[in-house]
Amino acid sequence: MDRDPNLVIIGGGTGLSYVLKGIKKYPLDVTAIVTVGDDGGSSGDIRSAIHVVPPGDIRKVMIAMSEAEPLMNTLLNHRFTEDTLFANHTVGNILLTALFQITGDYVLAIQQLSEVLNVKGTILPVAQKPITLRAEMEDGTIIYGESHITAAKKKIKQIFLEEDDIEVTKEVLKAIEKADMIVFGPGSLYTSIIPNLLVPGVKDALNTSKAKKVYICNVMTEPGETDNYPVSKHVRVLESYLGQGLIDSIIANDDKNINQAVLNKYKAIDAELVAIDYDEIIKLNKEFITDKFIYVNEKNHIRHNSNKIAAYLLMMLIENLE
Repeated sequence: MDRDPNLVIIGGGTGLSYVLKGIKKYPLDVTAIVTVGDDGGSSGDIRSAIHVVPPGDIRKVMIAMSEAEPLMNTLLNHRFTEDTLFANHTVGNILLTALFQITGDYVLAIQQLSEVLNVKGTILPVAQKPITLRAEMEDGTIIYGESHITAAKKKIKQIFLEEDDIEVTKEVLKAIEKADMIVFGPGSLYTSIIPNLLVPGVKDALNTSKAKKVYICNVMTEPGETDNYPVSKHVRVLESYLGQGLIDSIIANDDKNINQAVLNKYKAIDAELVAIDYDEIIKLNKEFITDKFIYVNEKNHIRHNSNKIAAYLLMMLIENLE
């Protein structure tokens, strides 16, 4: 092959950024497709005030893929205190929004800041307008907005886009068409991964693609979103939006040797380790890869081991291209 393999990774938020930290170390042509449904915190405030794509998830991914000096990344993540003019906002969010206003094009704004930060790869918002999520809950109620959906602490029956005029970023379709492997997650199932699939054109492009499709399952369940979901339930829900049988491989953590004090902190917010339900996973008829894929950081947060995940993805990609 006279080019670097093309890897597309789809999601949003913290999970996606952690995996990308490891992936950027390899000779891959990486494109990160990021959701634009965030409506909370700094991103939500900017979105409401200016009606632009919420920049928070894009900022996290950009920093993860950057090879700039650590001080620059620290600067972009710096959040102003509440007693200042820029209360609650991060420097990176403000810079991205300013560049969008200068260029009038969010893809171009990301590209220009990526050049400054020496970002390895391409970052694309799935759409250039913010989206509003609408969830029908199992009790029949309808809830609008990403932050409100998870805060409701109800079981999600189905999730939709509220807008009917959202258009996919054209570069997203081109990236999917060229991909040798497409990775979904890790990240919030209903509010980070699936929203990308709801944007018109994305699902069709993914169904047409011959690339190997891999799902990286979350380590912990998410309160108000995936309560009591084992691995198989995550995959079945994803394929109910993506298309049955579209996922080829599943990567999941099987490390249960975690300090009980750390698990208790998660239990206090109604989160627990995602169970591996082997009997149901076998029925899915997919490649299933498990290993000890996690570590506990200095804040006692359980996170994916980005280097290990990246190594597995690279091996799978090489095998698929042979």
